[in-house]
Amino acid sequence: MIMRKKYYRFFWGFLDKQKNWLNKMADKGLRLVNTGRAWYEFEECEPGKYRYAVEFVGEKSKRNAREYADFLEDCGYRVMFKNLNLDYSVAKVVVRPWADKGGRIATTAGAYNKELLIVEKENDGKDFELHTDETDIKEYKKKVRKLWIFAIAAAVVMAVLVTASAIFADDLGSYTTIGYVGNKGLSSWSGKYAMLDGTMKKTIRPKTDELRIDVETESGEISIEICDADGDVIFDESDMQTGSYSVSAPEKVKVKIEADKHKGRFSIG
Repeated sequence: MIMRKKYYRFFWGFLDKQKNWLNKMADKGLRLVNTGRAWYEFEECEPGKYRYAVEFVGEKSKRNAREYADFLEDCGYRVMFKNLNLDYSVAKVVVRPWADKGGRIATTAGAYNKELLIVEKENDGKDFELHTDETDIKEYKKKVRKLWIFAIAAAVVMAVLVTASAIFADDLGSYTTIGYVGNKGLSSWSGKYAMLDGTMKKTIRPKTDELRIDVETESGEISIEICDADGDVIFDESDMQTGSYSVSAPEKVKVKIEADKHKGRFSIG
């Protein structure tokens, strides 16, 4: 009975690292027979009998990738598709701007999660390289490089969005307005409306150490609470009528406005 062993590994886009690991396993007498999202299954074989290459085909359409795999199999190689990511989606459509024209839209039923080919051949003592022509090598490296450029760009955009969401995490709330006209600046906040109902929040960085609050109430109710960066309350007024207030303020404050069908205006800054 042939013994089988399963190993859990994931190499992201590091193709050479994956290739080298597969060849080391082959040198130990383990032949690759199956793969999953993050695992590889091997069976025992003669040590060093097989060599492996890992080919990026993520720029190709499903049809072109399959034709290329068939071509390699006709050349006597054994071929398995492998995923480049750990997405377990059942039904997903992905836009790939770095891919060839026919492969820019990928689905889980198509080319998505089949971006790599693991290619096996029997060891003949020669280096196993699928690309030997200098022009072919340059074109292949160009495709892989394009993938990395878009991946890095996407990571940078995501980092910016995460940072922005963290910065403005306090500027949230749940409210309804009618006829609202306002201004949200870094150091001030104002609004005038026919109706404001609910809770509004904003972080303000006052220009001076004194914060001025102006309120005009025609109907309804409005309450304003202001806290410093540590969460300590420095101003708290409920059911505010028309008037002006001032409070000593640090460099950064968090303002919360709660309104109950309030008609009028407010200005803080």
